[in-house]
Amino acid sequence: MRLLIVDGLIVVAAVLGWRAIRHLAYVLRDTGADDSSARLIRGIRALIMAAASVAFALGILYRSRGTMLIAAVILGEELYETGILLFLLRRR
Repeated sequence: MRLLIVDGLIVVAAVLGWRAIRHLAYVLRDTGADDSSARLIRGIRALIMAAASVAFALGILYRSRGTMLIAAVILGEELYETGILLFLLRRR
């Protein structure tokens, strides 16, 4: 059961990593687009979630509560920051 959860988290990390690459490639290709700032933030957000998924998977695999706790704190803080940035970009 534990390995199934780890495998699922790795798949989630791969999908989010691909999404981050797509957003960041779009931003680098069309720097003058109206939504490039928001897409940059979405790409960073997907990259952070992919890294947190890998950290959670490693925490589960090695049974390390500390790794999972640090991953959860970093994920929550970064999602809060990028959420505020997206909110401010929409309100301009």
